Amino acid sequence: MRPAIAKNPVKKKKNVTVKQPELLFIIAPPPHICSDVAVLKDDVHYLIGHTFADRFSKAHISLFRYADEHTDDLINFVEEKARTFQSFNVFLKDFGVFQQGSGRSVYMDIVNKYAIREIFESLVKEDADFTPHISIAKNLSDADFLKCWPYLKGLNYSNQHFVCDRVTVLIRQENKWVHYKDIPFGC
Repeated sequence: MRPAIAKNPVKKKKNVTVKQPELLFIIAPPPHICSDVAVLKDDVHYLIGHTFADRFSKAHISLFRYADEHTDDLINFVEEKARTFQSFNVFLKDFGVFQQGSGRSVYMDIVNKYAIREIFESLVKEDADFTPHISIAKNLSDADFLKCWPYLKGLNYSNQHFVCDRVTVLIRQENKWVHYKDIPFGC
């Protein structure tokens, strides 16, 4: 049975507000990919002339967030599922754009989305809208997007890949995500 994904990280008990742990389940690329993404974020910062929403976030592929009192149950559930997963290569190539409300987000594209989508659906649910990606710049205004997109679109980013052999769990501490646990595949 899948634990429900909580939407509200705050529970009230007898007029006392108790903040529940907030976890983020991700696929974490190796340092060379993280370095590439950091350089691309630097480029966007230079091109638009100011910082942006996820300017300093480390490269990752988000799977889902969880905020509830049953974090141990969820960790156990993910560990059990991960035993059935096989490691695979994640291939990265070029960039894409999401339209999000009035903003646009630029991301590094993943060629073989199917394997990551399979993990997501095994852990959360089937969702045709889930698009695995590595964010470069989120929620850019049209003006900022037009300043950086021609440059990024013109870059040839290919022949990059890494082995995905685990799900990484981050926990929010004082408005910052920190490493909590790695859950290896096939163990």
